[in-house]
Amino acid sequence: MSEEIKKAAIIGGGVIGGGWAARLILNGIDVNVYDPSAEAEQILGEILTNAKHAYSKLTMAPLLNPGKMHFVDTIEAAVNGMIFIQESVPENLDLKVKVLEEIDNYAPQNAIICSSTSGIKPSQLQDGMKSPHRFMVGHPFNPVYLLPLVEICGGKQTSSKSKQRAAKFYKEIGMKPLILR
Repeated sequence: MSEEIKKAAIIGGGVIGGGWAARLILNGIDVNVYDPSAEAEQILGEILTNAKHAYSKLTMAPLLNPGKMHFVDTIEAAVNGMIFIQESVPENLDLKVKVLEEIDNYAPQNAIICSSTSGIKPSQLQDGMKSPHRFMVGHPFNPVYLLPLVEICGGKQTSSKSKQRAAKFYKEIGMKPLILR
């Protein structure tokens, strides 16, 4: 299955979510961002500015036409029509489960849903999902816009096809995916 992802959703706009947003935008991907924090827009703007500055120092090659960042008021609005969704809310099991269930409810059936968690097992996070086969951990190294490694770790119900689709997309935005067993 060949698909070109030109838009993505970021749920949670802190340091990691902001880093994901910057990497995506600098690779020509439009991004819907949902974060209920009043400071989210300012924080992400600063992260994007830092990422642009860092990229300008790394290469003499021209950058791609950047994607656009759109802030939305709900998870439903963020994931509507998106094929790739990266969740990066704080490391709290109950919060992540609640957010992932909401993402799962509103995301298109062909969406890939990844979590940036570093300490919660993917099987714990996918338990309440209606479509757990499309969920996995996509754990980056920080800062996401500079360090290209991302660990992909599926849960008990994650399909191999979903992990391969995520790896392909991460490669397209300059990442080096490592699929863990």
